[in-house]
Amino acid sequence: MSMVLHRLRSGLIYSQAFADFLESKHNIESIGHPGDVLHLDYVRCSQGELSGQEWCQLTWISGAQAATENRHQIGGTEVYIHKQAIRGLKNRLLHFDGTNVVVKQ
Repeated sequence: MSMVLHRLRSGLIYSQAFADFLESKHNIESIGHPGDVLHLDYVRCSQGELSGQEWCQLTWISGAQAATENRHQIGGTEVYIHKQAIRGLKNRLLHFDGTNVVVKQ
């Protein structure tokens, strides 16, 4: 089975499975977060025990704190991604493997 991929203008690549995961998460949790936007953050460790590891975190952020220019449409879901995280995710793939969000080069 082939993986359907999409690309944002910023260079972030995501799979349809990731877009579907975000939409599901938004539909389930948004009722408890009125006025909030999903916030995708990216961490890549360059030193220490976790050197070389990378991961994403999804939290909710107040819509008032989520600058419009840093909001992106991933599938049908609006997501706030800080410009520093966008730079780190450029040309990387976000994929949901059925259990975890995975970042791939």
